[in-house]
Amino acid sequence: MAAIASALRARAHPQDGLLCAGRWRFTASYAAAHYGKSLFWLSGEGLLAYFLTEAAGLAPAAMGLVLALSLLASAASDLAVGHGLRGRLSRVRGAVNLQLGGALLSALALVGLFATAHLPPALRMPCALSAAVAFRVCYSVYDTPQNVLLSLATRDLQGRARAAAIRIAISGIAGLTLALAIAPLLRRMGAPSQADGFLLLAIAIAGVAVGSAAGLWIVWRGATSTGPAAAPFSGGGVPCPQADSVPMALCLLLAMVFALLLTAPLFGKLEPYFAMHVLASPGWGGAIAVAGACGSILSQPLWCGFSARRAPAEAIARLGCMLLACAGGWALLGRVPEAALVCALLLGVVGGGLRMTLWASFADVAARLHPPRVGLAYGLMTAASKTALALGALALGAALGGFDYRGADSGRLVWLMALGPAVGAVACIGLALAWRGLPRPRADARRTGIR
Repeated sequence: MAAIASALRARAHPQDGLLCAGRWRFTASYAAAHYGKSLFWLSGEGLLAYFLTEAAGLAPAAMGLVLALSLLASAASDLAVGHGLRGRLSRVRGAVNLQLGGALLSALALVGLFATAHLPPALRMPCALSAAVAFRVCYSVYDTPQNVLLSLATRDLQGRARAAAIRIAISGIAGLTLALAIAPLLRRMGAPSQADGFLLLAIAIAGVAVGSAAGLWIVWRGATSTGPAAAPFSGGGVPCPQADSVPMALCLLLAMVFALLLTAPLFGKLEPYFAMHVLASPGWGGAIAVAGACGSILSQPLWCGFSARRAPAEAIARLGCMLLACAGGWALLGRVPEAALVCALLLGVVGGGLRMTLWASFADVAARLHPPRVGLAYGLMTAASKTALALGALALGAALGGFDYRGADSGRLVWLMALGPAVGAVACIGLALAWRGLPRPRADARRTGIR
């Protein structure tokens, strides 16, 4: 009977096994599209802050304001997309179509943003702010549809964990690509030459992102012509106790995502400044960035096995403890290039595991929602992420404006870089322990979930 029921579910939901279920051309095209999207995201996070201060010549406070306001606009647009386009986001076909349109719009906005260094100095701040807001809003239409496929096009928690691991590894490869691409831009060139390099890099990123989004659309469109894509309830993960309430597990996961993204990205955003003003070596700086990306990429099979043997809350708490230890090692040894390389590698390994576990856990909770609510759930998650990043950008601008990071006080960058992951790790540990203490779900809740 169980086999018959499984077959009936597969026929009723033909699209729930497109991702990480042995159909490798679908998984490969999703991975490629996520690579293009990750290049956009990372260029808007780790690269944009350095571009605005060093190539476009904005003051640190102005840079923080541009990043923060654009991210807040993006958070609002995530909620608007998740709610306003909930019908399209409840089906795989609608999500696939939306992500291609979002990629095209985001590409145009990104190139415009990185062209602002070529404008007269008086126009750079307002034009950078306008272009950054446009890029973030367009990115919401690109990002949210790809994210919901984690829940809509997978069958169970194991599939979502594999998909999340692929995403983290691909994000690491994108980070590695950018680290290698920007290494020449960190050398002490004249401003015009550096500005040209950033613009050419933005054009190349835009081409890759649009091409990979088009590839996903071409591969998936034939398999997504009919039917809802929401995966049937699988019995694993965290069920929701009431159909009209957000489960406490979802709230705690949102809080973890917010806390981690408020603090941990400080490390990556400060890496270019650390390379130039502490190590005074773009070569070592590039090697450290590459080490972190490689750690995140190569460790994903390890974390899939680690999370499979533990409840999500326990896995998150343990990974938080590991991340805290790695941050302490960086604070003590970051001034020594060889030791900094090892610490960055470990931070990439552990940080990649923590991000994968959070994404897989969230995707599993979201899969239990009624299909039209899935897009809104991801909109809430990305809105929380970007609000956290906006506040972090303001904090970064205030911190860099508060001391002479280019001169006598450059050593403070080491401690500031360690502080971010450490605070995020402590927050995740506390919230994971709270999640672990929630009452265990009743058997009937496990059977029914939310529909």
